[in-house]
Amino acid sequence: MYERVLVIDDSPEIRDFLVENILRPKGFEVLAASDGMMGLELAIAKEPDLMITDQQMPGLTGLQVLQKLRERNIDIPAILVTGEGSEDTAVRAFRLGIKDYIIKPIDADELSASIDKALRESRLQKERDQLVEQLMESNSQLQRRAQELNVLYGVGKSVSSSLDLEEVLQRVVEAAVYVVGAEEGSLMLLDEDRGELYIRASKNMDSKARSMRKRVTDSLAGRVLQTKRAIAIGADSQLKRTHTALLVKSLIYVPLILQNKPIGVLGVTNQIKDSSFDSNDTRALSALGGYATIAINNANMYHTMARERTVLSEVVEQIDDAVLVVDEDFRMLVSNAAARALFALPDDNVIGRPIMDLINHVGLVRMVSEPSSQDGEARVEQDMPLSNGHFYRARVTLVEGGSRFITLRDIS
Repeated sequence: MYERVLVIDDSPEIRDFLVENILRPKGFEVLAASDGMMGLELAIAKEPDLMITDQQMPGLTGLQVLQKLRERNIDIPAILVTGEGSEDTAVRAFRLGIKDYIIKPIDADELSASIDKALRESRLQKERDQLVEQLMESNSQLQRRAQELNVLYGVGKSVSSSLDLEEVLQRVVEAAVYVVGAEEGSLMLLDEDRGELYIRASKNMDSKARSMRKRVTDSLAGRVLQTKRAIAIGADSQLKRTHTALLVKSLIYVPLILQNKPIGVLGVTNQIKDSSFDSNDTRALSALGGYATIAINNANMYHTMARERTVLSEVVEQIDDAVLVVDEDFRMLVSNAAARALFALPDDNVIGRPIMDLINHVGLVRMVSEPSSQDGEARVEQDMPLSNGHFYRARVTLVEGGSRFITLRDIS
């Protein structure tokens, strides 16, 4: 079903521009009104998914149209277009619930992005409303769904708390089998070079099934990956025989999508049970797939950062100057060999401890704790003597996020 957009503007040129150059190319059903009163009547009668209204118009202004809709408890996402932007108009508009505020001349890219954002919020709201309606169809279903959501929330927290990728993948599959009451589960990731899906984690699958690879171009899981849409197959479907190598009675496949790019498929199957999965099971698995995607991304990012940090530590370790790095709470993150020797620090049991507990030098600690206090600079330098009788040029640099990078160079 096409989404419907109402354009209210007294300028025929602007109406034609919006309709022909922005809205219709996006596939919207378009309604147009030449003044505020006509726009109000269309909004009440047709209930569009989005309204784009000019502010200055004969009859009713854009804000007056919004106000009258609010008085009738009609909530239509709206974008206000005005020739003269003012703080007062903007405040009044946002109080009336507009999604965005565009100042003429209209920039097509800006308006297009604003439309996408407004409708995306509206779609999410409608999806939530529809879910609530479905959950409230019967008291028994409501109780079941509430319990299911609690389980998903708990599972999601558990999955997202781990940075060990193997552990994350196994938790996801086990949770998927548990949440929907399936016999088996698997998590397949995409091998882009070979155009295949391979199983990285599984639950209750034999070794033959775990070793199988599915081509993206000729498998049901591949179709899910390509279309980015979940598929549920019940006991009365024939697709299970033509698209899966193993005979199953029912299954659900949901895509794992990261930044609009499919990275894998999460699936559950029943080989013995005659009962089919329903739409609620698909939604639950999709929600778990969202948690899984975040967790996989976090784990990958963590391992990448860990490798980079290891390389950085090795480089810093070779520097002749003493180097220290502390976080925003002044806890030690890095200390190279020169710094440990200079301040007689142990090789271990240093990371995470406050620098004030490790270094007994008032001047240096003061520099570290207040590196931006001098003329608002993010980097300060000071020459100071240390206990070994040498003079050092200490430099403290404030890094974005609050960390401090400290170097000390012997200038004796």
